[in-house]
Amino acid sequence: MAPSYGHSSNGVNIANYRLLTQKKENQQFGYRTPYEWREETKGHLGMGVAENNLSSTLRQTSSILQTVAAEQVVADMSSVEEALKAKLKHTEQLKVALQHHLGEVQNEIELCVVLRTTLEERLNKVQAKLDLNNQRLGVRNARPGREKTMDDVEKTLLNQQGLMNTFIEKVKRAVGHVDREVSQLEAVKAKLQADLADKVEAIQVDTAVLNIPMDGGLGEAANLKKKHDCLLKTPHTWVRNTEDNVNAARHWVADSARLRKAVRHAIHNSRMAEHDLARSLNSAMLTKLNATANLKDDLEKQLARIRDEQARAEAQRTSLAHALEAKRGPLQQAKDRLMTRSARPCREFVQDDVEAALAKEIAHLNAVTSQLSNKVSNVDKELAQLDLAAAMIEDNIRDKSAALSLDEQVVLMDGRINIPNAPPSSVASYQSNLSTARTATLRRIQDLENALLTARREREMLESNVAHLKATMGANTNGVLPVLSQTAGNMNHLSSPTGPLSPSTRRLFTP
Repeated sequence: MAPSYGHSSNGVNIANYRLLTQKKENQQFGYRTPYEWREETKGHLGMGVAENNLSSTLRQTSSILQTVAAEQVVADMSSVEEALKAKLKHTEQLKVALQHHLGEVQNEIELCVVLRTTLEERLNKVQAKLDLNNQRLGVRNARPGREKTMDDVEKTLLNQQGLMNTFIEKVKRAVGHVDREVSQLEAVKAKLQADLADKVEAIQVDTAVLNIPMDGGLGEAANLKKKHDCLLKTPHTWVRNTEDNVNAARHWVADSARLRKAVRHAIHNSRMAEHDLARSLNSAMLTKLNATANLKDDLEKQLARIRDEQARAEAQRTSLAHALEAKRGPLQQAKDRLMTRSARPCREFVQDDVEAALAKEIAHLNAVTSQLSNKVSNVDKELAQLDLAAAMIEDNIRDKSAALSLDEQVVLMDGRINIPNAPPSSVASYQSNLSTARTATLRRIQDLENALLTARREREMLESNVAHLKATMGANTNGVLPVLSQTAGNMNHLSSPTGPLSPSTRRLFTP
């Protein structure tokens, strides 16, 4: 154990001992006894030994203190350097984390800006399609009253209008959500940037502190000054603040990613819905055009038949009028004869054969004349009905022509070159994400449906022509029917070199 400074090896307090010896030295010297003289010398010897021991102890404790102090300084400096290095490493890790999440936030902000631009472009496209839809509805509203029907085209246009209005509202809400998301990300970005700037500055300060030399100069730290007064934080609070910023960045980045995914999903669904609805609208418009054109053709054919029937009825009326006029002469002759015979004498005024023949002739001529007059009257009434029907059909044809022209204008409003071709840039021409095989299959199905529709229309036209031909042959062969019947009867007994005539051949000679 190291000796205690201020005490002798026997535990005597050196300061007290000095006071006692100094008091004895200050006394007046006189004659003393030999004992006192010897004791004084012994005391001086003891004091010298004590002082010598005291100086030795002082030197020993000073050496020990110097060694301990040097070791403590080295240990403290090593501890400070280790703490600074650990703090720099931890701060550098937080800095890297802040830089990483700051990059993610910045990337997410850029993606949100791109998404907002995409939404605005999509909104402009849908607005243009909505304007086209409104224009088509406006043009179709100008159709004649007879042609204003709630057909498939009108229903599809109204459904398309409702779908586009709904999508525009969704896009506007999505733009608002994206703007709010960007503002939140900007706020998180500002916090991360401020925290990152503080971390960079803290690293610079701690690096400068670590590089301060031992000669007492500040070196690079000479320019660093305390900028503001602030309270010291605990390491837990310091780390928690940065972790809170990082967690907020993660939260808003994940929330923004979910929002972008939901918006892209909504855009994809709306595109698919618009695509399907546009294809339905295109098919409905072409079907409506074909139906209107077919009805117009049928009306024109019926009008031609009515005009032909009118001509035939006019010819028949002329024939009846001529026949009636031809009967007036014989009737007047018979009446004059009967009146002239009444001038016979009373003796000769008998109901003879001549009188009966004249009366019968007059009765027959009156009956024929009445029948012919009735026929002429009926023909006149039928001509009036034919004129009314022709006028109605002509009015219907005019409406059909106007509606057909307006429907063609509606179809061509999307920029297509001709009616059968799809528009160059529209929802209907949007390429979906369907596989190539499925797209080819759908196209083949559409082609087969179109071919089936064309064949059905051709069959209807042939049936209409056959019916018209039968009606025409029935009207023109009233006098020829017996001859044709006889001819057909005779043809039944004929035979070809290979055998009897087939039923289809016999039908050519059968009315």
